[in-house]
Amino acid sequence: MTSSLDLKDITKVFPDRKTGHEITAVTGMSFSVKPGELVAVVGPSGCGKSTILNMVSGLYGPSQGEVLINGEPVRSTRSDVGFMLQKDLLLPWRNIVSNVEFGLEEKKLTRKERRDRALSEIDRVRLSEFAFHYPHQLSGGMRQRAALARTLAIDPEIVLLDEPFSALDAQTKVVLQKSFSATIAETGVTCLLITHDLQEAVIMSDRVVVLSGRPGTVVDEFPIDLPHRDDPMARSMEPGTRDYVKRLFDTLHLEDQAA
Repeated sequence: MTSSLDLKDITKVFPDRKTGHEITAVTGMSFSVKPGELVAVVGPSGCGKSTILNMVSGLYGPSQGEVLINGEPVRSTRSDVGFMLQKDLLLPWRNIVSNVEFGLEEKKLTRKERRDRALSEIDRVRLSEFAFHYPHQLSGGMRQRAALARTLAIDPEIVLLDEPFSALDAQTKVVLQKSFSATIAETGVTCLLITHDLQEAVIMSDRVVVLSGRPGTVVDEFPIDLPHRDDPMARSMEPGTRDYVKRLFDTLHLEDQAA
């Protein structure tokens, strides 16, 4: 089972300790993610993209509005929401299988059940031969695959992705995007992807949400009507891909001029 996600008229205000004033990160923001859908969110730096992920994960709540998962308000962190960041954050003193088991240690599973599930996810991301290696023995792309295995091992219904490929070189990024998309398509998990890469937003998602500059609000939203969501490399070769990327660029360029 996968979950739906709804942001309804969200505003988030933070106190500015330096000035004593308040900073509004996002305002009046509303959009939804259907079960099994991958939605990409793009926008200028500082427009509140990471704030959205933190509210969905339950790290903090909105100042106004509601974040709903399956129609229920998010009040705190949830075990059915996985979070994958720019950095893999693998624990250097644990081998890969032990890192993947980390999120399972709070669940009521036997040691064998934890190990079996971890090894299954490691196999899914094609790292079986490195299961007992340590993070420093793996490349950056392999560590990100291990981070994905750790995220999926907890059997999340929603996965939040905060620019997970941004720190990789171009070749590794393309390979990992393809591997990741195939894995996500196989699991059918609901995903919310934050990215600055307009091409990535188009080739990986079912739908794109475009935010304005701070305070962020939705200025455009449209489905990506292209095949091969499970294969970004193939989708990038589709004739319509360039048109979608241009639409994103034009929208963000107009926002930049209006700022």
